[in-house]
Amino acid sequence: MNEALLAAAPNALICPCCQQTVEGREFLADPSTSTITNGAITVRFTPRGFGVAKHLIDSFPRMATKDAIYDAIFCDVVGDGPETKIIDVYICKIRPAMAELGLVIETVWGKGWRLVEADATQANAIRDAGIHSLRGRVQRWTPEDDTTLLDLISRKMKPAQCATIMRKPYMSVERRYKRLAASVRIGGEVA
Repeated sequence: MNEALLAAAPNALICPCCQQTVEGREFLADPSTSTITNGAITVRFTPRGFGVAKHLIDSFPRMATKDAIYDAIFCDVVGDGPETKIIDVYICKIRPAMAELGLVIETVWGKGWRLVEADATQANAIRDAGIHSLRGRVQRWTPEDDTTLLDLISRKMKPAQCATIMRKPYMSVERRYKRLAASVRIGGEVA
């Protein structure tokens, strides 16, 4: 690596190909190694995962639609490619790696995803837990959630209504709803 460049700009990104300082960008994507660098942090991706991550970074701060990501990643596939649902899988797999780079992949429901810069606490929580802890995102189920759900069950609410009120994913609420409703019936009360 060019020592003069590093001495002149110690926090600058150096292009791995031409050894020139890259200015105006915080992230450097290297397709030959499927790595993305943010300052001193370098993260390696699978080739397809790298394509998804690079497309999101290129779209930053705008939203990237599922179709746009799919077209960018699978444009070289001859014939029918995989279902577009595969993009959801790649997003899930690269979320912790993007958090290491200081970026959170935010879901824009029904439309696509966008990157937002994360503070250290958010990035560590995502990397360690592999889930979002921001309001409106997927969260771990807590005892307080059980209490809230029991209250809603006692008020004869359906699982879909409970999910909307609690701002939780329907499938996770439905699972807990069935368990709690069964335990309430066994305990002698009628849900």
